[in-house]
Amino acid sequence: DRSGRSKTIEVQIRLRDHLKRYPDFYNEEIFREVIEETESTFKEI
Repeated sequence: DRSGRSKTIEVQIRLRDHLKRYPDFYNEEIFREVIEETESTFKEI
C-alpha cells in the first residue's frame, strides 16, 4: 500500500487501465456489469 490508496481504489484503477488497454479482453456484457458495479460502489462511499 505504498501509493496511499485503498485496495478497492487500486483495483478500480488497475481494472479500468487494463480495460482501456485491452478492450476486447473480456466479453462486453461482463465489462458493462463491472463498470456499473464499480460506479454504484463508489457512489455509496
